[in-house]
Amino acid sequence: MALFRRLRRDGTFDILVGSILAGLAGLAYEVIGGRSLGTDGFAPISALLTLHFLAFVVVLIPLEQVTIRRLTLDPLRPGVPVGALSVIVATAAAVGFAGWTLRNRLFNGDGTFAWLVVATIATHGLFVLARGYLAGRRRFRSYGMASGAAAVFRLAVAGVVVAVAAGPVWFGMALALGPLVVLAWRAFEPSVDEPSAGGSPIVDAASVEGRYMTGLMLASAASQAMLLAGPIATALLGATSAAVSIVFVTFSVARAPLSLGYNLIARIVPPLTRMAAAGAHRRLALLARRIGIATVLLAAVGYGLAAWLGPPVIGFLFGTEFRPAAAFTGLVGSGVIVAAGSLAVGQIFVARGDTHRLADAWLVAVAAGAISLLLPLEDPALRVAVAFLAGEVVALSSLAVSAKRKPQDPRASTTGARPGYQIAKRSFDLVVGSILVIVFLPLMMVVAIAVLVGSGRPVFFAQYRVGRNGDPFRLWKFRTMVLDGDPAVFNRHLDELRGNGNARREDLHIHDDPRITRVGGFLRRWSLDELPNLWNVIKGDLSLVGPRPLLADEVAVIANELGDEAAQRRAAVRPGITGLAQVEGRDDIGLAERSAHDMRYLAHMSISLDLWILVRTAVSMFRYRGV
Repeated sequence: MALFRRLRRDGTFDILVGSILAGLAGLAYEVIGGRSLGTDGFAPISALLTLHFLAFVVVLIPLEQVTIRRLTLDPLRPGVPVGALSVIVATAAAVGFAGWTLRNRLFNGDGTFAWLVVATIATHGLFVLARGYLAGRRRFRSYGMASGAAAVFRLAVAGVVVAVAAGPVWFGMALALGPLVVLAWRAFEPSVDEPSAGGSPIVDAASVEGRYMTGLMLASAASQAMLLAGPIATALLGATSAAVSIVFVTFSVARAPLSLGYNLIARIVPPLTRMAAAGAHRRLALLARRIGIATVLLAAVGYGLAAWLGPPVIGFLFGTEFRPAAAFTGLVGSGVIVAAGSLAVGQIFVARGDTHRLADAWLVAVAAGAISLLLPLEDPALRVAVAFLAGEVVALSSLAVSAKRKPQDPRASTTGARPGYQIAKRSFDLVVGSILVIVFLPLMMVVAIAVLVGSGRPVFFAQYRVGRNGDPFRLWKFRTMVLDGDPAVFNRHLDELRGNGNARREDLHIHDDPRITRVGGFLRRWSLDELPNLWNVIKGDLSLVGPRPLLADEVAVIANELGDEAAQRRAAVRPGITGLAQVEGRDDIGLAERSAHDMRYLAHMSISLDLWILVRTAVSMFRYRGV
């Protein structure tokens, strides 16, 4: 009874009740829609629900978490998170445009549902911001009541629609109207009940909050990819339509309890944020380890229960033809339990403002899951289940290990990469590098033939460059120069860099190099000579993104001109095929400017920044040849 009174007093009980009520009302909404509209009429509603769920979990829930954290640190802080309204509008517009484009496949050609998508995401955006205010100001009882009331109101509107025999569009309208109930709790009114937590070392500046939001959204997208990609992966592995349907309903039923976890985030984040603000990082790390251990034990028990109860329950709900194999349901059930544990541990990173490390862990998990799909299992569904469990275990392990490390101030510079980021970056390099080798293999064969016909053998050229920690490695490229090129050209270039001649060169690029062949000039303009660098990426000499790999003489010039510190900081990470300096200024910028870009990259290294640089590189290759 004492525990019940405590849960009732601090609002946790209300959140639990509201979450359960929301889940039951949501299920009832789908059941009523399916039975009243039929399979054809409910098809566009199911597509609307899917698009809403993706936007809600990947974008809107992170917005709620950001709001909770900022108000926990400072309850008197006005306004909403940086760019929150812009994010909501952009998400609604993007998903609505996708719905309009795919209206023939998703909505039976009815474009009205695309506008319903926009309205649904907009009202739910208001909903999560309001709930963020309620939880951030410790109004947990109101948070739980608002969550349940929104789902009940949606169900009530749907009941009226069914009673008057309105069509699917009006039934879908209930999904957009339900969240407006939250306005009854006047969440945005100013509050003076809580003292300000000013002076906290982790209070976000505007620019830091933007990076915090970026990392959180990237982590959410990666984690949801683990949960939602099962049916798609099963289809791509050649499974039958019946098998894909079985996988879909099994994952749907198994992940249903996670909706409770998403609502409980509101109760977990505030106390964790206060602990992080107080510098209790060892307590948070210990909590992460305990959650990890408990999750592993529950997952082992969950496998047995899911394998025993899963097949008959799913067969009862959906029909005997949907009954899955026991081993498959056991793996999926166990994986969902691990996912719940990862969700709980992840809130430690949310509270600490360390969301880029959170994103790194989830990207490692996605890479592990993708690699696990290569296991030689005959049953595609079983292969997908194993990959799902493997990815979730890697996510939990990565998060538990990363939680031991003290969070890094995102406003501070660093001379080296975080261990979690290094793992994520290396996994990303291996997966993407291997895929790119396969994709570009036909093109590389054409380039090799062109080099052979144009200037004979050898086709490849290897040159020693300075790698991580100053270790030399052989960089492989397609040969673009004549075999008997005059070395004096490069020596004159070095003299110009050092300022030993009549003229002083600042950039590392040799202009009008007479040693370049005609084929080589074409390859360099389109950066095709760099394709063999992918082998260096797989080997571990290079990364896809990083400072340019330099010759030893060029490193010496940087050390002499810009100081040993710049050279040492560059050497702290793997060099890359492309980098911030390449996308910002190509090969024509000076040493000082190139070094400044490299230092900026080293100060803000993250997977999201790497992705941004790769996208910029792809665009620049067509806009400015020879990047």
